[in-house]
Amino acid sequence: MTFATNTASASPTVLILGGYGAFGRLISAELARLTGANIIIGGRSPAQGEPFAAEIGATFRPVDARDPVALRAALNGCHLLLNAAGPFAAVDLTIPATAIAAGANYIDIGDGRHYLRAIHALHESACEQGVFACFGASSSPAISAAMVRALCPAGAPIRAIHLGLNAGNRNPVGHSTVASILAYVGQPVPVWQDGVWTGQYGWGMGEFATFPPPIGRRRLQLCDVSELDLLPPLFAARTVTFKAGLELNLFNYGLLGLAQLRRLWPTLDLPRLTNSLISASKLFKPFGSLHGSMALWLETEAGTHHALALVAPK
Repeated sequence: MTFATNTASASPTVLILGGYGAFGRLISAELARLTGANIIIGGRSPAQGEPFAAEIGATFRPVDARDPVALRAALNGCHLLLNAAGPFAAVDLTIPATAIAAGANYIDIGDGRHYLRAIHALHESACEQGVFACFGASSSPAISAAMVRALCPAGAPIRAIHLGLNAGNRNPVGHSTVASILAYVGQPVPVWQDGVWTGQYGWGMGEFATFPPPIGRRRLQLCDVSELDLLPPLFAARTVTFKAGLELNLFNYGLLGLAQLRRLWPTLDLPRLTNSLISASKLFKPFGSLHGSMALWLETEAGTHHALALVAPK
């Protein structure tokens, strides 16, 4: 990949926001291991960022991404901004807009439905600046869409696309992920079913699904993610659902209870519980496993059924 840049450098410089978070640290470590790029870990906590940066051979740069002026200064000399910090649930384009204005290429792992609806507003400015901007480079929607593309029979009309994601309990818990889930549980969620938009609610439509070994049968609940908007026109599907769940049903049913409360009190501010729920979840880390999976169940108009699953770790 060739990156556009306003500076001359033998090796590209990559600033990673949230590079020491649950997902960001995996991305940072792999980029440091596999590329010759100069990796800069950006964040508000030197106590967390500096030791991790030293561990992977990167450097740490203090930056408050919520401050456009500070972020613009931190981008000086950078070829690429990789945003693994968010926010992706709210329609806040400050970070990508700042990167594009600074002449830096941009990639994020955003999966928020409303966030990805809004990104088209940045297309023209990215073209004018001559930079590459990629949104949603995550399991949702990039990997999920690639799975549908790989499994879809050539030219076959699709009746239904059902996606399911379930995470092992011992995996790291991302703050942005929990906050985004709490933002939509119990909220109205439009779902494309049988060729029309229907009204559902976040963390509803619960069911059990069977994943490949060693995962087995796990619970799934409806998510408000970008696939619900992107996949129907992309694959001319009559039905598209995306559901996710956690290995321990204690958490699945706990979130379902919060969803029911939200339906009774729509103004209930659930995202403020993010830190408390993450702290509580650590008490249950001895239980469960690391095994998680993303699965696709696809049905054609001819009535044929196809399935594909990714399992981690192998």
